Amino acid sequence: MRTFAAAAVLATVAGTASADVITSWVNFGQPGDQAFSPVGTEAANVTGSVLTRGAGLNPSGAGNSISSNGWDDLGADDYFTFGFTVDAGYSVDLDTFWFGSRSSNTGPGFLSIYSSVDGFTNPVYSFAQSGTNFNNSIADMSALTGLTGTVEFRILADNGTSASGGTISSGGTFRLGDHFDGSDFTEVRFEGTVVPAPASAALLGLGGLVAVRRRR
Repeated sequence: MRTFAAAAVLATVAGTASADVITSWVNFGQPGDQAFSPVGTEAANVTGSVLTRGAGLNPSGAGNSISSNGWDDLGADDYFTFGFTVDAGYSVDLDTFWFGSRSSNTGPGFLSIYSSVDGFTNPVYSFAQSGTNFNNSIADMSALTGLTGTVEFRILADNGTSASGGTISSGGTFRLGDHFDGSDFTEVRFEGTVVPAPASAALLGLGGLVAVRRRR
């Protein structure tokens, strides 16, 4: 009885988990110098925060993206920021982060994604920009599991080297936009799984219920 019931609860919990888009951001149709890119898709029990820039960056025009210059001083407030908040009783296991990016020749050549999980200390994913080429990335985020509450991500330049191999200039730009695989555009997005409250809690409650029934 107990084994069968426990298996049923586990099956129910597993069935409610959703491998899906966690949060996406809309850049198509944006001018590049907008104050922020709005949230697009949100998974159930997740609320996205807008994609915007830190106070150290300046807006710059670049269609279908969010774009900035001012990366040259490598300031602590020179970043793009975005993220999401997970409802109480749930957590998020991330899988991937999809994005497209481009620098100008004098924009940043080496960048990384950081998260608030460790206080933006260690990069979650690093990537390079070569000249003015578009860079389409599917970043592995699978190390980030059990995320609860509000989680913020930032993209920062790693050093002063530009995309052309020189030095980042004050006017050098970096933009973030849709991922393009050669035929389809995919919004900037996190993909992963929304996980309900731990199964152990449900099983504990079920065990108590079984005990009550037996005493009766």
